[in-house]
Parts: sequence; structure tokens; C-alpha cells
Amino acid sequence: VVFNIYMAGRHLCSRRYREFDTLHGNLKREFPDFSFPRLPGKKLFTLSEQQLDQRRRGLEQYLEKVCAVRVIGESETMQEFLAAGDLDEEEGNNEVELKVLLPDKSLCIVSICRSDNTESVYKAVIAKLHLEDVAEYLYLFETVEYNFERKLLPQELPHNIYIQNYSTATATCILLKKWLFTISREMMLTSNSAALKFLFWQAVDDVNKGIIKTGDKLYELKALRETEDAIEYLKMVRHLEGYSEVVFPHCSCDSRRDGHVVAI
Repeated sequence: VVFNIYMAGRHLCSRRYREFDTLHGNLKREFPDFSFPRLPGKKLFTLSEQQLDQRRRGLEQYLEKVCAVRVIGESETMQEFLAAGDLDEEEGNNEVELKVLLPDKSLCIVSICRSDNTESVYKAVIAKLHLEDVAEYLYLFETVEYNFERKLLPQELPHNIYIQNYSTATATCILLKKWLFTISREMMLTSNSAALKFLFWQAVDDVNKGIIKTGDKLYELKALRETEDAIEYLKMVRHLEGYSEVVFPHCSCDSRRDGHVVAI
């Protein structure tokens, strides 16, 4: 019997009970001081559908408890278990669904292969959203520590990043964002209704996150936001501090010396 593993609403992999048993033994040897929860008991006879479902839930609860300990969840042993393996390929599970967060907080769900790189995934997302005409001005990002949004490299594997961040509270750590810093060029995109909607919600999201400093324009922006007047909202927000800027997390080091730079 193969159990499909879901965590935080994401399908990570498919594993048999004996593989859980092996994982449990390996983790206990690697982390001898940790009090591991018990696995659902072994059964020597055929299980009913209800019993199989109970076992599946028990196995998921085991993983959730163990992975809540960051050092265990991020260990090589656990990551290898959660990553796609031979069983997934045998079962024909190479195709998976990937959730991508959009600025309006909706999700774009695309079917991809586990081994697809960022470029391939990006093309699938753009095609599904019908944003081909503005594809050069957007890209895929990963939400990392301090809610910083890191632009993915073309040859990275988004699905690997997706499953490695299974413990995050949100449905996905992969998002689609604008990658354009020239206002004049951005204004040319507003003739495309899909692009205009995307830019509007991106600006709303940046205001909500405090990236854009609204000053005394907060209430005017709220009114425009409620009516979804995208053109006037963007016209106002473009003049505010923080618009179309990249904000890096604060550096914890308070010692600055000559020659220290930020690589962009």
C-alpha cells in the first residue's frame, strides 16, 4: 500500500509503510536524545479503507510532529525521504501540481514535472494567466526569512523549493511578482487589462506590507482600493516612497567597514 504524503496542503511524495519504519529508525539513530512519537502499529492482515485512512492520518501526524523540530525537519535524512524518489517514478507520479501565489492572494495552480526548472514553470504560469505579452516584466520568487522575496534563478527547481518549505503556514512559498523598475515602461503595460490588474494588486500588496510608504495618502488609497480603480491607484502610488524598489532585510551586523557592499 502506497501512502500519499501531504503537508500544509502540498503533495510531497508517495511512500510505503516500511519506508516510514526505516525513516523512524534512521532518525532515532541520528537524534538519540529526541523523544520521537510512535508510528501507527504494524498490521499483519489486510486493512479496510477506513483503517488505511486512519493509518495515513497517523503517518502524516507523525511527520508533522517530527518536522516541527527544525533541525530534524531540515536534516538530510528527512529531506531525502520527502523528496521524489524511485517509487514516485514507478507509480507514474512525475507530474505534480505546483501552487503559485499571485498579488491578489489567489493561487495559480499549474501541472509540471518535478524536474522542471524555473524557466519551464514560469512559462506554464504565464500561459495559464494569459500574460504572454508582458512575460519579460514578471518572474517567479521565493518567500524566505523576514518575508524577503528572492528572485529564482532560471535553472533552479521550483518544486524542490516548494517541498523544502512544507512547514510554512501559507499554501506556497512560490509567488509571481513584477520585475520592472522603469515607470515609463510600466505605464505602457496598462493598456493590457490583465497586466493592469496584476500591477494594481501588486501595488496594493506592497502598501499592505509597508514597502510603499503611504504618508498622508493612506485614506485616498483605501478609497481607490475599495472601488478597484486601478489606473488612479497606480497613478497616485507611483509617486510614493518605496514604489518599484527592492527592500533588503536589515543586516544584524552593526559594524560597517570600507569595502562592504550588497551584491545585486
